[in-house]
Amino acid sequence: MTRDQIIDLAEIYLNNEKIRYVKPGQLGESEGDKVEVIFLKPEALDPNVVIDPPDVRMWVNTKTEEVTWIFQM
Repeated sequence: MTRDQIIDLAEIYLNNEKIRYVKPGQLGESEGDKVEVIFLKPEALDPNVVIDPPDVRMWVNTKTEEVTWIFQM
């Protein structure tokens, strides 16, 4: 699976869940068949607003194409 295909799957997930994000996404950590995908939150672009965490993250399984949300604290 290519980088673009992985990011596309993550975008489909975010759009289905109606979660706002900023393109482009980037790849993060890898764990076996899972690849982390990271998108910045739109609110994080405003220098007058503090957003913690400033991004949304999910695992994309490259074999099953399953997308799983990564909860952040």
